Amino acid sequence: MATAELRLSVPVDSARDAVGYALAEQGFTAQPTASGSLDVSRGSMGTTLVAGAFAGQDMHVRFDVHFSEIAEGTLVSFEHSTLGGFFKGGAIGAAKVGDVVREAAHRAGARLAQQGLLVGGVPDSPSDVGAGEQPAASGGTWAPPVPPAPPGYPGVPSAGDGSAAAPAYSAPIGDAQIGAPAYAASPYGTASAASDRTNGISILAIILGFVFPIGGIIAGAVALAQIKRTGEKGRALAITGIVAGAVISVLAILAVIGLLIFSFTVGSKVSSADPFDVPTSPQDGGVTVGPSEAAPGDEDTFTLPVGVCLDDVPSGFISSSNIVECATAHTYEVFSSFLLPEGAFPGDDAIASAAQQGCDAAFPSFVGIPYEQSALNYQYVAPTEGTWTDGDREISCLLYDPAVQETTGSLAGSAR
Repeated sequence: MATAELRLSVPVDSARDAVGYALAEQGFTAQPTASGSLDVSRGSMGTTLVAGAFAGQDMHVRFDVHFSEIAEGTLVSFEHSTLGGFFKGGAIGAAKVGDVVREAAHRAGARLAQQGLLVGGVPDSPSDVGAGEQPAASGGTWAPPVPPAPPGYPGVPSAGDGSAAAPAYSAPIGDAQIGAPAYAASPYGTASAASDRTNGISILAIILGFVFPIGGIIAGAVALAQIKRTGEKGRALAITGIVAGAVISVLAILAVIGLLIFSFTVGSKVSSADPFDVPTSPQDGGVTVGPSEAAPGDEDTFTLPVGVCLDDVPSGFISSSNIVECATAHTYEVFSSFLLPEGAFPGDDAIASAAQQGCDAAFPSFVGIPYEQSALNYQYVAPTEGTWTDGDREISCLLYDPAVQETTGSLAGSAR
């Protein structure tokens, strides 16, 4: 669907050359296609992919200009892909591309009207520009004031007719040499004036680089593209914003990876080889089944003396049937046993704290090194509220090797 149309009073070939020249004056690159249309583009694809519709004047725009014969001469249709603008800049990008194309058609129409080639009116501009004004930079639609066309162009007298010679043009379109004019001195402001200003996006880039790293990288890329075009200061600021954003992003990723590794390592030690399906770290508590609580159907009660070895306890209850010789394969070895003071049941938390203190204190003398330096771990059995009523006051500390399922022989004095 055509975004804008122009009607020219010249044949198709002359119309193609004239429109191509008018677009080149606006900074577009116009390439003829095999079908006779023009493939027109402007802006940076890389900057647009990074910043989307916020790339400003550097937003990549591409559209087609088609030519067809009509009674007056040639119908010129400006067409663009809304889908392409959407992918590059989202909904805002699609709308901006449409505005840029309509503005390009408006400027081309005004230029061709000056040459006396336009039939009918100039297409409307999406910007509010008064008659005879050049629009301010906005949304990537700015273009420099239109210079005079070269001699010999349709509707333009030659230099021999008294007109001033026009600048030289390059980038051939069809049989004519058209493109951006090569100025000896720019009428739109000198380079030194531009270099006295610092690009605002570059300042934003260095701030975001330390506050919001991804934003600093994006803003830095946009600023570099703008500085390359405008000659403003701020290149070092933009680069610093990109570097700071990248470094901080990498450090944040490494910190997250390190935290995950630490959590996995600590969690592995806490959860390994736990036959009671409860945490095995003394800091996280232990099993609360008392040694004097009999297994289901067993009325005999007993205590666990130091040096006794036990096999696996899948039922969660310890009874005399779990006691084995330490010379055979076994899971646990009792390395300490002590009684809690008489009185009312102190509560599970108080019992867990007493068990950890007592087992920690007995660990070095039995194993040979402190718990923090040992590869071994321990579990404890303690009274429950129910067994406390039956007179159970004993806490037993059970030593085991979390790296293997069973051990053979005593671990006393192993210094492991």
